[in-house]
Amino acid sequence: MNYERHAVMVAINQLTKVASAVAALTVGIILLWQTPSWEQQATLKEEVPTRLKTSLSTFEERKFLRHIKTRLPQYREEFYLAGKKYGVPWVLLAAQAYQESHWNRNAVSPTGVRGIMMLTLDTASDLGITNRLDPRKSISGGARYLARLYANLPSNVKDPDRMYFALAAYNVGMGHIKDAQLLATRLKKDKTRWDHLETVLPLLAKKKYYKTLPNRYARGWEPVHYVKRIRAYREILQFLEQQQASLPEKL
Repeated sequence: MNYERHAVMVAINQLTKVASAVAALTVGIILLWQTPSWEQQATLKEEVPTRLKTSLSTFEERKFLRHIKTRLPQYREEFYLAGKKYGVPWVLLAAQAYQESHWNRNAVSPTGVRGIMMLTLDTASDLGITNRLDPRKSISGGARYLARLYANLPSNVKDPDRMYFALAAYNVGMGHIKDAQLLATRLKKDKTRWDHLETVLPLLAKKKYYKTLPNRYARGWEPVHYVKRIRAYREILQFLEQQQASLPEKL
């Protein structure tokens, strides 16, 4: 009887040791798996402080920061050169391209726009671009088109609103921007200010309003969303540029 009891105790001790080892191994695996995530979160908090308060979700900010490291370097010079040539800040142009394609040179939409700046076939043809998937030509063409829209706006639309109008026109077309300005006047709003126009643009999707306008229906909420996100991406890029510029030069 004593022998059997001893054997049972030995077996229990062995099982306890095995269970403890398995538990320790499991905890170790979990910690190993989570450590990169914790490190990444700490890095992201340092890069995008709460004080920026962008309109992006935490997930969107993290994705953007990841793409800044993995995708932007190969196009940064092209954004800089095109922006300088056509008078568009390169960080704004890069932010717009990210909203358009997430810096994917092969991006294609169901509506047929394609490339890193998501040019339509007609716009690309007008700009003399035959290959919209060529990132250099797409970026240069997008910057040129944005600058043209900016220049064609009425002189009473001043910056920074003027650039927001141009970005919205890039997204929805200048005809619908003019419709929104016309409607803004009817509603006794200031047609030269973006904070007024962004409240009017969504009305272009309502029959009550668009049936009285020259260019009719438009998904007017889209350019509002478009401009808001570009401004958020630009704000992050500007912050990172300032951080980089403040670092001491390496000897």
